[in-house]
Amino acid sequence: MQTLTSAPPVSTRTRVRVLPAPTYEPAGPGAMGAGAVGSGTVRAVFPGPRPDAGPSRKTLTAAVEARRFTVATSRLLFEVIDRRRGIAHLGDSVSPSIVDQVAALVRHDAFRVAENAGVPGGPPARGTALQRVHVQLCDTSAAEVFGSYLSGGRVRAFAGRVERKPRRVRGNDPRPGGAGARTGLGQVEYRWQLVALEFC
Repeated sequence: MQTLTSAPPVSTRTRVRVLPAPTYEPAGPGAMGAGAVGSGTVRAVFPGPRPDAGPSRKTLTAAVEARRFTVATSRLLFEVIDRRRGIAHLGDSVSPSIVDQVAALVRHDAFRVAENAGVPGGPPARGTALQRVHVQLCDTSAAEVFGSYLSGGRVRAFAGRVERKPRRVRGNDPRPGGAGARTGLGQVEYRWQLVALEFC
């Protein structure tokens, strides 16, 4: 004959172990770059497992450069949308398709319409302001970016993609006696460019 024994009572107090969140910010002084906005983040994500492999110096440099470029370009975009700057100020920092997209928004006052629609019976709140920027590095030449901005008293979101693109720049003549002279061919440099953009 088997003797049945009751299980010990289960304690109602559960122990919870709290672990610190992983660090996504690049280490080192000034890693976030000058003019950081809000509490944005920089994150490097690469396909495949990387056990015990920390980010390389090249990866950290690319992440910081991508964030610095994204913050500066986003501010410039909102200044153009607010008509504080002309569309020509965007230059080569954005792709031609985004220049057309922003020009259409400015031409139709799309942001002003949204602002006025959100404030019934009250004075329209004008202007947009960048709030936060987050950068998720895909590789050292591309990153997904997203963030928030204030428009018409409401916090809205935007997302996009930045990539390193080859650009031809004019250089000085390296030949003796040619110092300061401009060459016609120039050199190719890889610089960041905003290639995709969506507003929510």
